[in-house]
Amino acid sequence: MKKVLFLLVFLVVSLSAFAQQWKKTRREVIIGFGASNFLGDLGGADQIGTHLMKDLEWSLTRPMASGAFRYKLATNMAVKTSFTWCRVAGNDQLTLEPSRLNRNLSFRSDVFELSTVYEYSIIEEKLRGRYSRRSKKFPVNFYVFAGLSTFYFNPKAQYKSQWVPLKPLGTEGQGLPEGGKEYSLIQIAIPLGIGFKYPVNKELSIGLEYCMRKTFTDYMDDVSANYYDPDAIRSVRGDVAAYLSNPSTNEVIPGGTNPGEQRGNPNYDDAFLTAQLYISYKLTGTSKSRVKF
Repeated sequence: MKKVLFLLVFLVVSLSAFAQQWKKTRREVIIGFGASNFLGDLGGADQIGTHLMKDLEWSLTRPMASGAFRYKLATNMAVKTSFTWCRVAGNDQLTLEPSRLNRNLSFRSDVFELSTVYEYSIIEEKLRGRYSRRSKKFPVNFYVFAGLSTFYFNPKAQYKSQWVPLKPLGTEGQGLPEGGKEYSLIQIAIPLGIGFKYPVNKELSIGLEYCMRKTFTDYMDDVSANYYDPDAIRSVRGDVAAYLSNPSTNEVIPGGTNPGEQRGNPNYDDAFLTAQLYISYKLTGTSKSRVKF
């Protein structure tokens, strides 16, 4: 009887210790590289803007990079804080949709984002020992996530081979009588996405992650409302501001960019997205009692 009781206690302790192994590897550092794209007023597919994935201009895909720290709350839950840099761009000359082509606006912007997201694993991560045999269980961790971020952007347009910041120019009459609304270069967003992670060994994993940010600004591309009188802009902010407020020759739609005509669509805020390949490393710590092989 004592032997049976001892065996049961031994099994309970062993299983409990095994179940807590994930806590020893709950901290991870992550480095990722990939691509970014933009959904806004400029460029897009050969149609009226839809604010959907099919409106992406794939030729304007640009690079991104990120660094992150993940902390597991449970075997299927984690929080992750990330710092991300990406570049986004839009160009009306890359679409055949008449009103966009006639508008002839373009921009690019570097985006710097700090985010914290909550991750939930639909398929939990399987711990893998450095020298263990291949697991019979499906080893890929599949998770979804959502959170909150703050980001900085600064839209610029090219003028005579120079990239000119657009916000100070007030291209929709910002700061002028009955002009467009002022906007801040620091905004918040809601990151939403999915990810896959594959363990290479006990410490190292590789992963893929897709994330779309729902922002609360329509001015990432400096375009939102209506055209303002370029002569009024010129009188206050100069020739460059007047030109970049309306570079169209109106050859496609004569008069389509006159003051008061629609320049953007304020009913939809902008969005940007990233897709990245990343490497994660678990911070396991060291122990003097750890058995070495």
